[in-house]
This record gives sequence, C-alpha cells and structure tokens, in this order.
Amino acid sequence: MPSIHQDEIFGHVFKASGQDFYYDANTNQILEIEPELSAVLPLFGTMSQKDLVQTLKNTWTEPKILQACAIIKTAQIEEGLFLARRPLLLPPDPTLSKPGECDSNLHHLVLTVTERCNLRCKYCVHGADLDWVRGHGEKSMSPEIALKSLSYFLDRVEPDKTPMVSFYGGEALLELSLIKKVIEEGRKHSRGKDAMFIIDTNGVLLTDRAIDLVIQENVFLQISIDGPATWHDLNRVDKHGNGTLYKILENLDKLLERDPTAYMRLSFIATMAPPIDLFDLADFFADFPPYIKQGIRSHPSIRVNSANLKGQDWPAEKEVYLALVKQVDQARSQYLAAVEDGTRDMLSPVIRELFEPEIIKLHHRSRAKLAQKYTPGGNCRPGKRKLHVTADGRFQPCERTGGVMELGSLETGIESSRVIDLQEQFHNAVKDKCSDCWALRLCGVCFAVQAEHAKPGFKENQVPDAVCEAVRRDREVTLKMLAEILQLPKDKKEFLEDSVVV
Repeated sequence: MPSIHQDEIFGHVFKASGQDFYYDANTNQILEIEPELSAVLPLFGTMSQKDLVQTLKNTWTEPKILQACAIIKTAQIEEGLFLARRPLLLPPDPTLSKPGECDSNLHHLVLTVTERCNLRCKYCVHGADLDWVRGHGEKSMSPEIALKSLSYFLDRVEPDKTPMVSFYGGEALLELSLIKKVIEEGRKHSRGKDAMFIIDTNGVLLTDRAIDLVIQENVFLQISIDGPATWHDLNRVDKHGNGTLYKILENLDKLLERDPTAYMRLSFIATMAPPIDLFDLADFFADFPPYIKQGIRSHPSIRVNSANLKGQDWPAEKEVYLALVKQVDQARSQYLAAVEDGTRDMLSPVIRELFEPEIIKLHHRSRAKLAQKYTPGGNCRPGKRKLHVTADGRFQPCERTGGVMELGSLETGIESSRVIDLQEQFHNAVKDKCSDCWALRLCGVCFAVQAEHAKPGFKENQVPDAVCEAVRRDREVTLKMLAEILQLPKDKKEFLEDSVVV
C-alpha cells in the first residue's frame, strides 16, 4: 500500500516516448509536462521550497525549480490541477440497495445449469482444490429452479436494454434439453422475445442437436479455444487426457456450413497458461481455420485471459513466465507501431484485444472533477449488472465469486441486507489501500478479486497489496500507450473516438 502523504500531489508522473506526462487524479486529465515539472511534482507539498531546491540541485538549477513551483501553484488556483486533495471514501449509499431498488432494472442472468464437465482442463480453478471455489461437482439445475430464476429475472429487467441470459457450467451443453426449455419459455415472456441467450461452452458437445437450437433461436456461443493444437491440447483435455481442438473445429465447421451467418454470434476465450507462444496464438486467430474454410473475412471476436494459477503447483519454470512477459512487451510494440503506420486493422485480433479495450476505456473516461466523497472499487451493483444463480438456486453477484458471496436465493430473492453487507465488506477491504492511491479512479478491483483472496469468515478480508501494485503497473502501461497514441496525427487516432465503450 502506498504511504499516505496528504500534502503530496494526488497523481502520477510517467514517461512515454521520451516525453514526460502527468496523470491528475482530481481532474482525470493526462497532461504533457516539462522535465523539470516532472521532477518537482512528486516532491511538491512534502517539503519546503528551500529543501526542494536542495534535493534537486544536482539535476536542476534553482530558477528552473522555482519556475516549476510557480506553475504548479498557478494551475492549482486557476485550473484545479496538481491538487493534493483526497476524497472521503464511503461505501455505496445504502438507500440505493433497499428493497425495490436492489432487485430492479436487472441486466444479465447467468444460470449455472450444471457443475458437471466433460473436460479436465489442467488450469481450471475447479480442479485446483481451492478453498474459495467449488471443486468439480455433480449437481445440475432442476427445470423448476431454471424457469423460476428466468421468470424472476425477466420480471425485473431494465426497460431500455436487451436482457441477457447466459448458460454456464461446468459444461453447459451437458444440459442441452434444459437450455432448450428455458429458451422456449423465455420467448413467451414479453421481455424474453428479444432476449439474448448465450451458451458458454468448451465446444466439444456442439452436436447436431445443439446446432439445431443455436440456429433456430439465434443463440450466441462463447467458446474456449487456446490457440493451435500445440497449446490448446496441452491443457484443454478430456477426462482421459486427450486433446480436444480437432473436435471443436469440426463442430464449428458443421455450424458454419449450416448457417454461414452464425459467425456474427460467436465469440472466443483464449486462456494463456505458460508455456505458450503468444504469437502462435495470434497467428491462429488471424487466420482462424473455420473462418478461412467458409470464406469469412471477419476476424473472430476474442477475449484473452491469463490463467488464474493462484494456489496451483504449476509445472512451469521461471524462464517460461519471463518468456511470455517478453512476448507481451513485443506485442505491445507491434500494436503501437501498427497504430502509427495505419495498419491497426491488419493486426491479429489477439494482439488488438490484449491492449485496445483498456486503451479505449481509458480514453473515454469521465473528465469530471473528483468529488469530495467517493466510493472506491470497480464493482457493479450486486445483482443488477449480473445475477448468477447456482445449480441449487443460490443468488451471487457473478459466476466468478466462488462460494463466499451470496445475495439471497430463489426463495428470498435478492436480499437488501445482503447487498448492503457485501458492499460494506468490500469497502472495509479496500478503503485503506484506496485512500492514497493515484489509480483510485482507474481501478477495476471488484467482488471477484475480493472473493479470490477470501479467508474463512470472510468479514475482515483485505485485498492483498500485491493486487493493488499489479493494478497500478497495468494502469501505468495503459496510460503510456494512450499518451503515445494521442501524440499521433489525427487520422491515426480517430479510432479512439469512433470506438464504443461496452
């Protein structure tokens, strides 16, 4: 945790392409600054001007230092920049979580239709014997729980947004008949006619019957593929240790032969677990075999994750991890070079996905001044943006919060007291870390992160310092990339304005 210096300016100095920049936490602005200002800003307010001159005398002349101090003072008064002000951190307003508020305007329902899985992926958290998440289970959701959950959700969805219903596992397609029944019943509801139904799947069980449903109901599929067989089949194996890529690609060929437009409803998740070659992964999705075979010119939609190996005895040497880090650095340089020379659209979707969503999100950040009171964290409102229902009917904030967080059940609905309790627990877990963190407004630490580090009893769990340090490192990298792009000619950076933040 950063040490608390309330007189220290609230922001962060960094360099990009040889230029000095400052991220101002109070205004959310990124400023290009002179080198002497870069030297003075981290020290300003923590010592007298005389001591500041003494500290920097070997690098900067006294007139330069005093000039920088004058610039800071003027900007503080006239523009509200370079302030030391920190907000008072508070949990969310409990009145926003009262009954009738906490269970209205819902957006996304996630149904764990089964805990069973036909694969035994080596990095899967459910096979890692972790205390915060269930192991491979045998429970499946009953039709009664599934249909009541659907009805509860559709009766409370946000009026102006398309409702989303995801089927999750285990392997969701092990419960194909249940999924079919839920979709059919959902279409009968006034808010389910245009709902988006999504199946999270490993793709192995995408049989003819499953393809029939996908085509008839315009179902979206989110499929896990970790690149070419060299890497995918290393970790994504069945119960007998056999690779699975061939079967997945075969099933995708069948789907796209029957419905060439189905590619518009496909997205993929690639999980990087060392050893892996990032550029093999990038090349695979740049020339994705099922799309090439069908003459589909679009790149696949993909999300790239790093495997969560916390608590696992992963058999990779330190050099293997360092090699992947080096490849990510190379990919970053490749991305920036492509933006600069106007060939960004020709990059592999893997390379773009690694960096672009965070860059665009940062560019579209609010420019409002930091309020005197602020609620820290990257949390959604529990149950509103996403409501996860376990196989036995328990309500959770999302499918990534393991077994340590609950919002209620099918019998009780979303309980106001549980929502408030979760929010207060999260606030207590992060408030001391957020109070002096320059990345306060850029942080995405959420309930899922808190759950991952939960200990028995849960009430007093802190988010580890290492998590916060990693967030600051990641945000600094994104700040540097955005600062570099913003220095380019207008036509090279227009994509920032044209992109939509989801």
